Amino acid sequence: MTEVNIKRLVDNINKINIYTPIVEAIVNSMHSINEAKRNDGEIVVTIKRDSQARLGIAGDILPVICGIEITDNGVGFNSENKSSFNKVYSDRKISIGGKGFGRFSFLKCFDDVRVKSIYKEKNKYFKREFDFIIDDDIIKNEENKPVENKDANTTLILEKMKTEYQYRLDKKLETIARKLLEKLLVYFVIDDFKCPKITIQEKGGRGAIVLNDYFIKNKSITKIEDKEFTLTTIDSSKKEKFRIKVFKIFYGDSRSSINLVAHNRQVTEEALYVYVPEFKDDFYDEIVNEDGQKIQKNYKIKTYIMGKYLDENVSLERSEFEFHDNSDLLYPFSQKEIEKEAANITKEVFRGEVLTRQEKKNKRIKEYVDHNAPWQKSYLAELDLSSLSFDINDSEIESELEKIRFQKEQTAKNQIAKILQEEDGDLSEKINGIIGQITEIGKSELAHYVALRKAVLDLFRKGLTWNDERKYEKEKVIHDIIFPTSTDSDSTPYEKHNLWIIDERLSFHEYLASDKPLNSNDERPDILIFDKKISVRSGNELSNPIIVFEFKRPERSIYDENDDPIKQIGCYVEKIRQQKFKNPDGRTISANENTPAYGFLICDLSPKIKEFCRDHSLTESPDQDGYFGFHSGYKMYIEVMNFNKLVGDAELRNKIFFKKLGIE
Repeated sequence: MTEVNIKRLVDNINKINIYTPIVEAIVNSMHSINEAKRNDGEIVVTIKRDSQARLGIAGDILPVICGIEITDNGVGFNSENKSSFNKVYSDRKISIGGKGFGRFSFLKCFDDVRVKSIYKEKNKYFKREFDFIIDDDIIKNEENKPVENKDANTTLILEKMKTEYQYRLDKKLETIARKLLEKLLVYFVIDDFKCPKITIQEKGGRGAIVLNDYFIKNKSITKIEDKEFTLTTIDSSKKEKFRIKVFKIFYGDSRSSINLVAHNRQVTEEALYVYVPEFKDDFYDEIVNEDGQKIQKNYKIKTYIMGKYLDENVSLERSEFEFHDNSDLLYPFSQKEIEKEAANITKEVFRGEVLTRQEKKNKRIKEYVDHNAPWQKSYLAELDLSSLSFDINDSEIESELEKIRFQKEQTAKNQIAKILQEEDGDLSEKINGIIGQITEIGKSELAHYVALRKAVLDLFRKGLTWNDERKYEKEKVIHDIIFPTSTDSDSTPYEKHNLWIIDERLSFHEYLASDKPLNSNDERPDILIFDKKISVRSGNELSNPIIVFEFKRPERSIYDENDDPIKQIGCYVEKIRQQKFKNPDGRTISANENTPAYGFLICDLSPKIKEFCRDHSLTESPDQDGYFGFHSGYKMYIEVMNFNKLVGDAELRNKIFFKKLGIE
């Protein structure tokens, strides 16, 4: 006789949860009742708790569950059933999907397993009791004796639940009942099968819940669809038939799902929204309650798939299938293929509800692009809306659109590289096609850049409205927006600063310094500390203009005669023209007395600032928010403006672009 190492057999059981042995026991009871041909079949599942209450989740005081008893009034453990139980991989129930293995899940999750049964044999009743253990001989301490009895029954006692499973079992009786029902749901709707009465209760019969009532009294489960479908391989060489049953579940907090079933037992569960995003949230039905009022009641969707292909390819533990995610020669249909077809059928069953949600999702995505990301409009048509989550957020929408933009950009670059490598042939048609792609990408990038400008100006205006209590934040925000403090053009490329707010010519430059010394005397233009000059050039040629700008602290009104900022800017320009400064690379700044120069002074127009402007013969602007003019002494064009004029002029220069994008 070949020996079986029972301990290793149990240790090698994988991918089961604590509900597996309970479901296995209930199904075994169903088989026993069916064998007895009873019309009054009944199964009672009794939950046994630890004697000491422990603080549960959210403050619920419920004793942990330590054991479970399953009792049925089936045929009982007669000699034939006992012999089958004692045989590993018994084939007694093979015709109804029995693996001869499921009972070992009891030993995987519980340390103590005992069977008590009364059965009838040769017109006499007997009582058989034994322990089911991990040993070469799995039946121990057996007792079998005749009894005076008028009915058969069996009780399976599962005690001393192993620690790793004890806290995986839900504590509330109602939650346990609902989860068991979902795993056994198919048995309640099998054609030509009468499901026995199944009761879940606490010890002593307290809080009894009858699973059958979810169909009969509570009407918490409704079957919506029951049909067959066929899958066919691409070459039409193989076909398989499946049956799909779709239910509305009006209770619990589980998700809508696709459930693959083997021998009427749920094996796998996959969320429906994986295939149809619109199924992520609950749906609602309008019903009339006991008071005659119309109310909305939410429900989930449970889709169950059955078929010979699933029955034949389920694993020994009934926790997964032998076929893989992708089909192959041995298994022509993958789990994903079956689930996808089931999802499509379910989607069609709830077509109206799904279309309504799709329209809402599509509208929200379009509104996001219209109002927040107009630069992405050209990519919206290529966005696969059907694959996007129903509750997709703004960041996720932007990310999906960016994926399209990046892919198109990479494709265009690859095509250009390929064209440049070709030595002959007519390039005109190829070039026309690729130029169209480049133009589309360029328009999108430009639109994005303009939209960011609008956001920057809005933030700038917000900073200006802060009161004196937030003085430091106001100064820092204003100047960090224009140019990051303690940086220079080596570490801050043109797209990282916003000098265009002052003048568009400042967008591109060869060198700009902020909090960086320009000579050994530590004369440093510094945005953060104000009252210092910042110089910019677009190239180190004598003819290239020198641009110098200076900020004064917001709200500053007190200046003495030595504080004349226009004179200070002029003197700074003269020093540059006299080549007294070097850039950080050690190169002398090339300039002479005829090198053009522009000066910008941004400050609040206090009476003293206005006096300085008049002394230098500057002209007041028509809006009275600034002064401008050519200073003949310094050979420099100078412009003085307050902060509101600064941002106002920037908005005016960009207004037409904002209007075209619809973001005024």
